[in-house]
Amino acid sequence: MGIYKLSPDVESFEWGGTKLKEYGKKAKNETDKIAQTWELCANGDHQSLLTTGKDAGITLGQYIKDTDGKAAGTIAKEFDYFPITIKMVDNQNVSAIQVNPDPEKVNLIYVLSAKEDAVFYCGLNEKIEREQMVEKIQNGTLQDLIRSFAVKAGDAFLIEPGTVFAIGDDIQYISIQQDSPLKEFSFEQVLDAITMDVADVEKEAQQEVIEDGNAKTVMLANSDVFTTFKTELNGTVKIDQDEDSFGSIVMIEGEAVINSDGGEIPASKGDTFFIDAGTKNIEIQGKGTYLYTFLSELDA
Repeated sequence: MGIYKLSPDVESFEWGGTKLKEYGKKAKNETDKIAQTWELCANGDHQSLLTTGKDAGITLGQYIKDTDGKAAGTIAKEFDYFPITIKMVDNQNVSAIQVNPDPEKVNLIYVLSAKEDAVFYCGLNEKIEREQMVEKIQNGTLQDLIRSFAVKAGDAFLIEPGTVFAIGDDIQYISIQQDSPLKEFSFEQVLDAITMDVADVEKEAQQEVIEDGNAKTVMLANSDVFTTFKTELNGTVKIDQDEDSFGSIVMIEGEAVINSDGGEIPASKGDTFFIDAGTKNIEIQGKGTYLYTFLSELDA
């Protein structure tokens, strides 16, 4: 049982930029743009690497396999696939309108930074029928029906499967998404999955904040698969990681030291950590902001 710093797989695309370098990210070639970094990934070709501890240098997926799944916890064993992926994204161009028809894919978007007039598009602004949706898609006017939100650093959106959305230009964000094998869907299946009603988008400002003098914490997501909290730290926070799930910490501002029975690890802006299930007596000391994620119990 322990805590491990992770190194992400970095992808460079034309729609990326340079702003993730402020979070310590480095492109394979210095002049390349950074589009996204796979901060916590244990599946496929973009797995993150352990950089601390005796297993430094191996992929997260291999590490979990070597522990017979114990590091991931008992909930993860209920899945055929490691259940979540965490990415940092620098979106410099307006993205295409997207919808995920897979009912197993919930996505939390947390805005790290954004230009002054940045916009996020999510859900429909009026209820429509299937035939109207097809017409809007065919004539290229679907964007007219999508709600827009002015966004700034610290905003968070939980995107349920079937919700249409798009990311505006010059927005940097963290995506925490349920992961599962890629599936193919026909156009008709995608239509069946789209939420045709008015969007009910809940932003962080609507959530209850808990303060104790050392930290201010707010829940950003509580889905059937994962739970995420944001903590603004100014002192010491203690965590006991349950046996049922691993934990993940993404440091998004400031600096801290993470202490456990296995020693201490410094944490700086942009660092991501994997916490073994069952790790006890964890202390996070410092001043900064981090996201803490773990698996939730599946609905019966």
